Amino acid sequence: MAERKKIGIGMLGAGWMGRAHTNAYITARYMFWPTSNWEPELVVIGSSTEEKGKLAAQRFGYQQGVGGYEAIINNPRVDVFDNVTPDRIHVEPSIAAAKAGKHVICEKPLAVGARDAKRMLDAVNEAKVKHLCCFNYRFFPAVQLAYDLIQDGVLGKIYHFSGNYYQDHGSDENTPAEDIWYIGWSGVAQGITSHLIDMSRFLIGEVESVHGMVRTYNKVRNSKNGPIDVTADEGFFSMVEFANGVTGVYQSLGVANGRRSRFSFEIYGSKGSLAWNVEEPNFLDIYLSESADPRVLGFTRVCATEPNHPFMNVWWPPGHTLGWEHGHINMIAHFLDCVANDKPVAPRAATFEDGYKVAVIIDTINESSKQGKKLAVQY
Repeated sequence: MAERKKIGIGMLGAGWMGRAHTNAYITARYMFWPTSNWEPELVVIGSSTEEKGKLAAQRFGYQQGVGGYEAIINNPRVDVFDNVTPDRIHVEPSIAAAKAGKHVICEKPLAVGARDAKRMLDAVNEAKVKHLCCFNYRFFPAVQLAYDLIQDGVLGKIYHFSGNYYQDHGSDENTPAEDIWYIGWSGVAQGITSHLIDMSRFLIGEVESVHGMVRTYNKVRNSKNGPIDVTADEGFFSMVEFANGVTGVYQSLGVANGRRSRFSFEIYGSKGSLAWNVEEPNFLDIYLSESADPRVLGFTRVCATEPNHPFMNVWWPPGHTLGWEHGHINMIAHFLDCVANDKPVAPRAATFEDGYKVAVIIDTINESSKQGKKLAVQY
């Protein structure tokens, strides 16, 4: 059994993403045993107040709970700073952690706007620390299988990427604003389209130009303090051109009635096609036109749970499926391995560079919608 390197974890944020990441550290520790040589230690967790931090530490099993982030980044036992706070609190704590020499994990979107995202990217590059932006959907085995098939040229020449992310939280115009997550945060573009954009860059390549259309369907909402004006986007769409000549379409909605959280993509190539959606995350639909038997041409549904599928050698027997949380576990395990063994985080995982580029693309789509024309993406 390999010698195990202790990696101290300091987390900022104790909400539902704090639960997801903490579960990932705890589960990765024993699921990736004994082939891994790293072992995460839950050192300290911070919340908005010291009282909340101490409650979170008691609940999640951290050795200490604090208020704010300064005590986390000043703790010499912390090797990795994990920022799972709301969007607008990503920037300054993550920059401070990098300057303190901590490896940094930050939930997506990296920042609400490319300017701040660039500051974060510059900070981690200057500090020469490892960095991860949490686009966790990359880490479903079926998605990693899609990446491998594309890299191996199985689909031939790629023609088109089509992706959508639909939710229905704002469908009813009478739903109070406080009950719609994207109104209090930063809109569907940052909250869910960022996942879609990152997935397209991961599987297809760099985005060269966009032609966007952005909508707020319910510009006035009821709230506990009476009617309020709403500026957060509820519909975010774009035609896309990739640098390699592939075309694409992004579609995201916060008012897609009946769709609780449907994220899907389809990719079409000269020799085959792929389709996936997060509601059935273990399955990758694959069509290969050069079938050995033309009588059975058509899409084949592959259950990505075999030991030779990505990450499945540490999980369950074939046919025993994974859930949403396993994307986070696989992602965290990958990052810990990179920290322990000085491996590159990219291209399998998203770095702050990926988070920055997603922010640039979102800003460009917003500007394209305002101008009503196609715009080049300039990083």
